[in-house]
Amino acid sequence: MSQTLYRKYRPKNFSQVIGQKHIVQTLVNSIKNERIAQAYLFTGPRGTGKTSIARIFAKTINCTDLKDSITCEKCLACKLIDEGKSFDIIEIDAASNTGVDNIRELRETVKLPATVLKYKVYIIDEVHMLSMGAFNALLKTLEEPPAHVIFILATTEIHKVPDTIISRCQRFDFARLPIENIIEKLTIIAKSEKVKIDKGSLEMIAIASEGGMRDAESLLGQVISLEDKDITLKEVREILGTADRKFSHELMEDIISENSTDAIEKINLILLEGYDLEVFNKSLINYLRQLMLLKVNPLLKSHFSYEMTTEQTEKMLKQSEKIELPKIISIINLFLDAQGKISSSILPQLPLEIAIINATNTFPENVVSPAPQPTENNPAQKVVYAPAKPVENLKLSDKPSNDSKPLKQGINLDEDEVKSKWKQLLIDIKPFNHSLKALLSNSQIFKVEKQTITLATPYDFYRDKLNILTNKLTVEDVFGKILGSKIIIKVVLCKEVGIEPKVIEQEKPAMEKENHQNSLLSSALEIMGGKVVEE
Repeated sequence: MSQTLYRKYRPKNFSQVIGQKHIVQTLVNSIKNERIAQAYLFTGPRGTGKTSIARIFAKTINCTDLKDSITCEKCLACKLIDEGKSFDIIEIDAASNTGVDNIRELRETVKLPATVLKYKVYIIDEVHMLSMGAFNALLKTLEEPPAHVIFILATTEIHKVPDTIISRCQRFDFARLPIENIIEKLTIIAKSEKVKIDKGSLEMIAIASEGGMRDAESLLGQVISLEDKDITLKEVREILGTADRKFSHELMEDIISENSTDAIEKINLILLEGYDLEVFNKSLINYLRQLMLLKVNPLLKSHFSYEMTTEQTEKMLKQSEKIELPKIISIINLFLDAQGKISSSILPQLPLEIAIINATNTFPENVVSPAPQPTENNPAQKVVYAPAKPVENLKLSDKPSNDSKPLKQGINLDEDEVKSKWKQLLIDIKPFNHSLKALLSNSQIFKVEKQTITLATPYDFYRDKLNILTNKLTVEDVFGKILGSKIIIKVVLCKEVGIEPKVIEQEKPAMEKENHQNSLLSSALEIMGGKVVEE
């Protein structure tokens, strides 16, 4: 290919621009109303059309035969700009011209009138790369530019541009392009290049581009360079080095249904086909993040709309209905932990397999730890760690049957009702997290105010465990469904609020010191998921 795709198919006028509609419309209106500013600032991620729209704007304001703000493509100005032969359109790469001397030279040329065109336009790309001295020199020009000069500054890092520069420009924020826009453009290019490529392959390329049209066009160029006129999904996977989004969706379905076998087989299939497990795990974590945000509020899809189609979003919304938010967060933490271990593991798939086993609650009946050294009070004890109940075969029907009605918000909870349903919470919470039942059993309701329930607990350790985000969300979710209301859980120490700690369930009023210690040990082991077995 003699010319890269993103250059070959760069839009030539505003009608050909895909995406950034709000920016295009504003610029078109300013041209129609003859309200052209003398300095513009385009900011946003790479490959989102900043320099392309800057060139189109420069061409449009200089076209001598405009029709509805669309260039004629025939006049001298249009031809010179398209061919890159106009001396009045000056493009400067700030990354290569960072010094104050470069800007001083610019200040001298600014004074010269345009040679052929109506306006002399300076397009300064990556403007954040200028030195502070260069910015100060540029500022003087921006304050009093000649009437025939227009500046368009472009940057991917707006935070590095001084406020004094920003305040003298009309600012336009470019967003990542939605996946549908990218697929639309890639489809046009593929058709023009007479290449057959299915929608799934285009979706995969669009997702990999992370909302950047230039990156998407470059990736498509790599695929087309195979000189295969019938591109398959497998070829695209091989070039990108990762599995498609559908794979993450199916893997998550296995985890939700607690099918660890199929999930582990999928991980090994990816490895067998030569994909990078670190790259795949990153895409899976991103998928889980999106699932989490959709579970919190479907409107949050706006933060990643450039990564998926409307159809894919609908599938994720349906999937989010099958799993609770605390569970999603727990799974994210498992795969985040696995990410740092893949490269250093003897078997790269092992960290992901362990994450899957933990995520699907696939455990044997008993896992026996090495026996601890005998103590004075307990000369022959060993600790056996095991889940309070094997949950490998726990189905949705076995879990607490909470009403799926929408929870009420903004109501004042009744303290007597909250206390009366406390025992129900201890029953319903156990399938979600065995240790939470033990923690809550040794806590008590201190205060109920509006939708906030304050729990008092005897130990710092208990408070810290209950304040872990996943634990707190689980309690709020389960107890909220019991009460039929959105609730907020707050945890304090008994000593902080001046009340006596609740007597631990295993304790009896007249227990001696040794028995008291043993009951504390039993409670602690329940929280940690174990039991004491005497030899």
